[in-house]
Amino acid sequence: MPLVIIPARLKSERLANKPLQLIGSDPLIVHCWRRAMEADIGPVWVAGDSPAIAEVIRAQGGNAVVTGDAACGTDRVAMAARIVDPSGKHSAILNQQGDMPFLNPEHLRTFARGLAKMTEMATAYVDLKLVSIVGADFKRQTLRSHVGLYGFTRPGLERFNILGPSLREESERLEQLRAVGVLAIDFIELPHMPMEVNTLEDLAAAQQIYSLSKA
Repeated sequence: MPLVIIPARLKSERLANKPLQLIGSDPLIVHCWRRAMEADIGPVWVAGDSPAIAEVIRAQGGNAVVTGDAACGTDRVAMAARIVDPSGKHSAILNQQGDMPFLNPEHLRTFARGLAKMTEMATAYVDLKLVSIVGADFKRQTLRSHVGLYGFTRPGLERFNILGPSLREESERLEQLRAVGVLAIDFIELPHMPMEVNTLEDLAAAQQIYSLSKA
C-alpha cells in the first residue's frame, strides 16, 4: 500500500495561488485530494508550502502538512514523507501532482498497481496517436506524453532529494530530468491524458467542464 502525497505551492509562476483557485465552490487542491481519496489506494496527505493550503484540506477532513521551501514538488514530497512517516512504514511513495482535478481514480489505481514492480522510480505516460499529412500520404506517429504521477521506493525518493536540482532540470523546469541517467525509472502506461490546470485559460476551461458536469 503506497503513501500518497500531493505537493502544492502558492508560488506558482503561471497561475498565482493555483491550489486555492476555485473550480465550482471548492479549491483546485481539494478536487485533486478527492480523486486520490476516491482511488482508495493508501493514506493521502497534501504537502503545502502554506498553512492556507493545509486549512482547506483539513476543513474537508483530510490530512495535510506544511513543509519548508522545496526546489520542486518531489522534494516537497520527500520532506513530507519524513514528517508523516518517519519510521518508513510505507515502502512506496506516490507523488500525485496537484493540478489534475479530473484525474480518473481508476487510472490512479492502475498506476499504483504498477508500483509493486518498481525498481527505484516510476512515471506515468500516455501514448498519443498522431496523424500527419505529407503530400498525398498519411503518416501515423506515436508520441509518448508524460503524466504528472511519480512513484518512488523510499530509498529512491531519498536519493532523488539528496541529488538536488540538476542544470538540465533547472534550465528546462522539468523535475523528472534530475533522475534521468541516475535512478532506474520504470514506465507505466495510462489510457488517456488527464487535464492539467496551469494557466488562467486552463482554469477557465476546468470551471466550464465542472459546470457542465453538474448541469
